[in-house]
Amino acid sequence: MSLSFGKAAYAKIVQRLIERVYHQSPLQDSFYEQAIKWFAEKEQRDQKATELEQQLFLFENRQQQSKKGDQAAIAKNLKQAEDQHKNFSNEIEEAKFQRYSDLHALCRDILSLCQADSFADTNNLSAKLLGTIQLICPTRGRNIAKENQKARHLYKAVLSIRLLDRMVMDGLIDHPFILERYEEGKSLPYTDETDYHPYRDDVHVPVLMAALLQDIGRCHPVCQNILRGADGTYDEFRELEAEERNLFLQTSYTETLNFLQDALTVGRYTGRNKQERDRFVQFEIEKRELIQLLIKQAVRPQEVLGSILRIPQIYTGMVLSTRSSYNYEDLPKAALALEKTAELGKLSKNAVAAFLRIVGLFPQGYGVTYIPKDSDGNDMERYEYAIVTGLYPPDFRKPICRMVTYSLTYQASARGCIVSAENNLYFPQGRKKLEVVPEERLLEILRRLVYNFEERMASPLLPRCWHPDDYFINQKNQNLWNKAVIIQN
Repeated sequence: MSLSFGKAAYAKIVQRLIERVYHQSPLQDSFYEQAIKWFAEKEQRDQKATELEQQLFLFENRQQQSKKGDQAAIAKNLKQAEDQHKNFSNEIEEAKFQRYSDLHALCRDILSLCQADSFADTNNLSAKLLGTIQLICPTRGRNIAKENQKARHLYKAVLSIRLLDRMVMDGLIDHPFILERYEEGKSLPYTDETDYHPYRDDVHVPVLMAALLQDIGRCHPVCQNILRGADGTYDEFRELEAEERNLFLQTSYTETLNFLQDALTVGRYTGRNKQERDRFVQFEIEKRELIQLLIKQAVRPQEVLGSILRIPQIYTGMVLSTRSSYNYEDLPKAALALEKTAELGKLSKNAVAAFLRIVGLFPQGYGVTYIPKDSDGNDMERYEYAIVTGLYPPDFRKPICRMVTYSLTYQASARGCIVSAENNLYFPQGRKKLEVVPEERLLEILRRLVYNFEERMASPLLPRCWHPDDYFINQKNQNLWNKAVIIQN
């Protein structure tokens, strides 16, 4: 199914996608809420299945041992038991298929927002989706952890397929099924209107599924009790004690695999061609095995295949942090932390290098403060605001941005720039250039740029970054990813 939307509606579409994955509402219709329900009812379901099987077994035995005169009554009871057992099994199977179908539709809708037929368009769409997630999440106030927790599953899933693609292109992946589907899909159009695309349907969708399922085990009652307490009064975002954390991680991992095995089925073939059906069934088995393999390998992230989920998971955990120590200014440190972890041998160096080539130092949607140049290429004695809007920066420390202010005035975003490290106030050398500017002038710049007085009073005179969420709330400011002239700054 293709998602259709106008420019102004895009952020709302993204918000709704986030809520379809993880949300708390009276409807309990998000994927994670459905998983909480499934885990909570599992014991009751298993008990009922056992009772129905025992009842069936009992009447089958009675029929074999009964006298002729009793057989009619026992046959009637046996038929009733068989019907009850069959109906219950069908209900369970239909519920599994419904959950699978919902997850499959969700993944296809994610792809419709971040995938195109060309490499450049795919990266632009992915940057738009990642940037929008960042920009609609709060970066100040009380709800940071709660909103980041909701959004991180979608964010991580998009990064997982982008990392997968990069690693396939770099020859780092040797999984036969992935490579076969990639090669077969190379020359085919990827659009939503295409009924079947080998790489989209057999690789991208399963990888997205694996990414969304990776943390589903946290919905198990044991994990929920650790996070929230038996009476639901604990702060779920607190730092867990070592023993609690180990139990949480072990249970979450085991129950994730159980959920994949017991709560989801596979796709159903609807045609009449036996050869096609056999091929379809075989691919469904291989797709399920791929999902399982990715989840299992993610706990061994030194392996290349384990990196597909694990690296985006670590990165997302820092960019959309739920910790009380969250500091928006520090978000670029997420990329540096990955680099350091790879150096220590805890992550695949090649996979981390591939990932950092995609994201650069500055996350999508991050608010950059930079020194503009005049028409002669000289630095001006002020700073302006920009937002990171592009993947694959030409240099790790030089983000592709969209200018948000021009001559200290907010404007509809029409110009792009690649911000050099020397002129980026995130770095000491950028701030050092403006230290010669009088304090009165810096105060004037603050007054012109900062939205409200309270924020202005709390802002440093030479800010390392800015918070663009207030700017982005206005729908006319949300079109940051249309085509624009890019200048070097």
